[in-house]
Amino acid sequence: MKTRTALSALVAATLVATSFAAVAQGQQQGGRGQQGGQQGGQQYQQQRQAERAATQERAQDRERVQTREQDRARVHQQDGTGTPAGQAKGAGNGIYGGNLMTVEERNQYRDQLGGLKTEQERTQFQAQHREQMQLRAKEKGVAAEVTAD
Repeated sequence: MKTRTALSALVAATLVATSFAAVAQGQQQGGRGQQGGQQGGQQYQQQRQAERAATQERAQDRERVQTREQDRARVHQQDGTGTPAGQAKGAGNGIYGGNLMTVEERNQYRDQLGGLKTEQERTQFQAQHREQMQLRAKEKGVAAEVTAD
């Protein structure tokens, strides 16, 4: 029985010592935990600020897109042609001889055609281009095609 009591006392003492050690360790970690909590809080605040900034940027982007669309609509109404200013009527119909042109030539063609002010200028430009493409087609021995690209 003495052995049991001694053993019980030893176990109780060990438990008390272990719990004191755990409390002391918890207090030490608690200090670190507060620092960690402060760092975590700062990171959280920074993340929230970044999210707010991203949300504001998206809102500004939407406003810019809406403004551009409204401007385009106004240009269409003022132009009266239903096409954006600077873009020729029928410009979306393709390019005669496009199969005989390089990508750079097609881009240059679109730019030049889009920069012309009157329908007469556009018609004259397209006729001149058609003649050039017919000559090129004859030289290469292929047919000139209207391409969408």
